[in-house]
Amino acid sequence: MDPNDLFERYLEAVRKLLPWRRQEDIIAELRANLESQREEREAELGRPLTEGEMIDWLKELGPPLEMASRYQPPRYLIGPGIFPLYFWVLRLVLFWAAVGYGISIVVRVFAGSQGPDWVAGQIALYPEILIMAMASVTVAFAILELIAERYPEKCPDLVARRPHWSPTCLPPLEKRPPAGAKPRTFTTAVAELIAQFVLLIWLLLLPRYPFLLMGPGAALLDHVRVRPAQVLIIWFWSIVIFNAIQLVWQVISFLTETWRFRSRAQRLIFKAMELIPVLILLTAQGHVYVVANPAEAARMPDGVDLATVNHWIFVAIVAIACLTVFQFVRDLWKRGNLTQRSMPPNGSPARPA
Repeated sequence: MDPNDLFERYLEAVRKLLPWRRQEDIIAELRANLESQREEREAELGRPLTEGEMIDWLKELGPPLEMASRYQPPRYLIGPGIFPLYFWVLRLVLFWAAVGYGISIVVRVFAGSQGPDWVAGQIALYPEILIMAMASVTVAFAILELIAERYPEKCPDLVARRPHWSPTCLPPLEKRPPAGAKPRTFTTAVAELIAQFVLLIWLLLLPRYPFLLMGPGAALLDHVRVRPAQVLIIWFWSIVIFNAIQLVWQVISFLTETWRFRSRAQRLIFKAMELIPVLILLTAQGHVYVVANPAEAARMPDGVDLATVNHWIFVAIVAIACLTVFQFVRDLWKRGNLTQRSMPPNGSPARPA
């Protein structure tokens, strides 16, 4: 293992625990201090630190949580000493509270014991569930802060060095975002995850409860004069699968601590996946998208030609497909340009300065 890689991973782990607005300044200051200490050690040894010596030195510095706590500003109710630990626990509790509550809704829906009104009511309770979880964690840490302040001799340091902590367990380095790119806040990332989950639940409920899309008009579905062809049903379920993949991707990004930035590769993959539903429509047999309702075929208005209707639907789909392909090719071209700019003249990847 490269000692320099361990050092960079340590700084990156500390960075994630710092306030976003001050991350760059604090990390620059911390890097300068630590590099000075490292140079002094290497000067004494007359050689660069080995992997084992780097691990021992990082253990002396303490876990990233402890290092980050030294740079925290004073907080109301919760002091800087335990705020990184509080923020880390709060993120976990909010995430798993949202996921667990969502799973319980899905189980009740597929069990067939609840209708759309109940589902809508449970979704409306989402903010209350998250606020209660946040309040519980905050109160617990406020009590810990009070005890630590009034009885310091009886309360051990909550972020003290732990003998089992090892720098080899540090997460790998993340790819740095483009210059000027602002990372997503945890609140924004959680909100997007919940919105994606609610959208997926809504899509899954539509076939059984068309009221969620059409409102009172859903009662007239049995009496409309046209109905969707089989290809539209396949198209709908491809969209459901696409949204499910997006949700799984977001959950994995939370578990792997990569939710702060969306990589260009991720955007390209999603753009490519958006082509699949469009291709399903383009390859429909005979370009038929709506057919006559057998129960209402005799009541079709004069002059209505389903072949003409399907033709213009196909024209609209072709226009959407062209736009989607253009956006995908444009993003692919941008990615290729960025890759070429990051390569030195000899064609090998450029090393960061």
